[in-house]
Amino acid sequence: MRATTALKRFVLAIALCAGFAAAALAQDAGEPQQIAPVTPPTLPENPLPGAQPSPPVPQAAAPALPADLQDCLHETGNYITRGKTVFYVIAIANTCKMRLRCEIFANVTGAKGTSLGHAVMILGPAGSDAAKKTHDMRVKAPGGIAQISRECKVL
Repeated sequence: MRATTALKRFVLAIALCAGFAAAALAQDAGEPQQIAPVTPPTLPENPLPGAQPSPPVPQAAAPALPADLQDCLHETGNYITRGKTVFYVIAIANTCKMRLRCEIFANVTGAKGTSLGHAVMILGPAGSDAAKKTHDMRVKAPGGIAQISRECKVL
């Protein structure tokens, strides 16, 4: 009985080796294929925060509305302390000649936990006193990661 089991294993091993050898010969047969070089796709420019943006390309006529309302806004954020209370201050300035309504969503995560914030700001046209607004958000500790998003529309 042991002899038949060993014989079966031996026959199976020879069959597998013969199959692998046939596959290897089939791969080696024929002309080698030439691989065409692939040019990498062009990547969009995503400058780091605080980096100087590339100068804009001059256009013949400026459109009434920008292609993206986010281009009209400049946002800053910083931690400040008043007494023993820590705040994350979000400041937004409008640089376009139209009124904007912006809804701000904030998530600040620090060593002592997470703080969520939400505010609605009505920003006046550029040059007016109402073009700059701030929102003070109470946080648990200075420092950490602040994630801010906004949804703006023209009024």
